[in-house]
Amino acid sequence: MRFTWLNKRLGTATAVIAAAAGIGVLTPAPAQADADAVVYWTFRNVWVSSGEKCLTSGQINSGHSRVFLATCNGSNFQQWDWRGSDPDSSIPYLQLQNKATGLCLATDNLSYSDNTVWTSRCEWRDGMRFHYDGDDGSLDAFLKHPNTQLTGRDSGAVYGFAPSQVSDHRDVWVGAHS
Repeated sequence: MRFTWLNKRLGTATAVIAAAAGIGVLTPAPAQADADAVVYWTFRNVWVSSGEKCLTSGQINSGHSRVFLATCNGSNFQQWDWRGSDPDSSIPYLQLQNKATGLCLATDNLSYSDNTVWTSRCEWRDGMRFHYDGDDGSLDAFLKHPNTQLTGRDSGAVYGFAPSQVSDHRDVWVGAHS
């Protein structure tokens, strides 16, 4: 008889615990909001195609991909994450990593105009550090030629240019994040 009473009590306690877990009373509290949650950005070029073209990474080919302007559609190829930190600069220059490819934006910055832009394996080096200035809409590259900014062409090509080399505001971008 004593065991019957104990079994009933344990059965009742088990039922209460199971019910509480089922409604979330005993479910562990969710971890603190992830302070390092990824925030993805899209960059729309204001000038090209009436502002409907976004910075887009292509498919990976031999560890690289080309970068171009394509109609804004919100795909992972148009989503970019700021990563890294730049303790050596008063203005933070960070890497822009593409969500679809995992590769980072890069430019060679060999001159003041027509600098190639692509994505490559993420490394902390010149040509792979950028800054977005929301006030003037520029995507600036931190390179040997100061003030190099990304600019778009009607063809969809993206290049790095010094602002003095761009007369029609093709270097103006609208950045938005999720």
